[in-house]
Amino acid sequence: MRLLFLLCLLATTALAKVEITSFSRIFYDDNVFMRAAGSSKTNTFYFSQSLNAKGNLFNDALTIQATPEIRHREVDSKTLMFGNVALKGKVELTPKFLIESKNTFAHSEREPSDLDDDLDVTYFSNKFNNTFTWQPRYLTKLKAGYNHSTKQWSDNLPLSETESTNGDFTKEEYTFTIEQIIHKRFILEVVGKTSQLEYNGDRGGLDTSILYTQYSYIPNSFTILKVNYGAIWSDIENRSGNITKYTTPTYGANLTFFTPRGTILGFNMVYEVMDSSIAYWNMKENLKTQIMFKYPITPKLEVSAMGAHLITNYKDFGNRYEGLNLTREEEVFVSSITLSWKYNVNHYAEIGYQGLHLFNDAADVFKNKVFLGYRYKF
Repeated sequence: MRLLFLLCLLATTALAKVEITSFSRIFYDDNVFMRAAGSSKTNTFYFSQSLNAKGNLFNDALTIQATPEIRHREVDSKTLMFGNVALKGKVELTPKFLIESKNTFAHSEREPSDLDDDLDVTYFSNKFNNTFTWQPRYLTKLKAGYNHSTKQWSDNLPLSETESTNGDFTKEEYTFTIEQIIHKRFILEVVGKTSQLEYNGDRGGLDTSILYTQYSYIPNSFTILKVNYGAIWSDIENRSGNITKYTTPTYGANLTFFTPRGTILGFNMVYEVMDSSIAYWNMKENLKTQIMFKYPITPKLEVSAMGAHLITNYKDFGNRYEGLNLTREEEVFVSSITLSWKYNVNHYAEIGYQGLHLFNDAADVFKNKVFLGYRYKF
């Protein structure tokens, strides 16, 4: 009993700050099961209640954050649970050597490409990241990282009488970065990554190596511009164990503008190769462009908006099956706009819209949601 009391006292002393936020929202969804255009859609109201709890321990050396969410759907009176838990820590061994670790577990909805009428297909993911930073000189940093991630789908859906999706995977990734500050306003980074992804069962895998250079320019205290360019080398293993080698450029750009009054403008673009959640391919290429802004109309009234355009290519050499030679291209548009009213620091109300429009050779999908929300922080 005395030991338990001492442990509770230690935890209370170590916990520097705890912040809990309750977020309640009512949604109207006009295509809750993501049915294709031309088919019968199902619309519904659903209620979402989430809690975000964040605590900092040991002088901010350790951060714990959990965000559980409960959703209740009116159309079939079904209740679903989502959310994530993150644990992040950092240890400064010396003034020049820092270790940072983060582990995140999440239960999330399916990606937009996965169309399964009336099925709530979700996935569980766990990501563990370790980063070691050494700063031998004031303007130079060397970083080494190790990432381990897993993904598990709630259902292993059938493709045929004998085949199933087998979308679960394990991924190992190693990263090395050299960062050099030049004339205070320029940052040069050389980044190398190598990863090995293996799907469960006999589906195959995807190994990639990436090398790119990134330049960052900071013209003033409220603007950051980044551009990068490099190459990706991929080994795509199909179900039969045969490997196809593929090389492609990778590039990206990012612009962030922010002011002390709260205005934010952001632009991001990236072209990359990654794993596919669609069972007929083990690899896909993505070109993603995103823009967002936030503007305080008054000290209490704020508008924010986001638009994203995603072009995805599924190449024939990325097929899971030998000799299938199947290709596919799709576009996804995601948009949102939110008007929020901050009564005070703790009370926050919002109204908004979210849209998803997907176009591909198999089917087009249109999904629109409007919502009303209330947030309380304590």
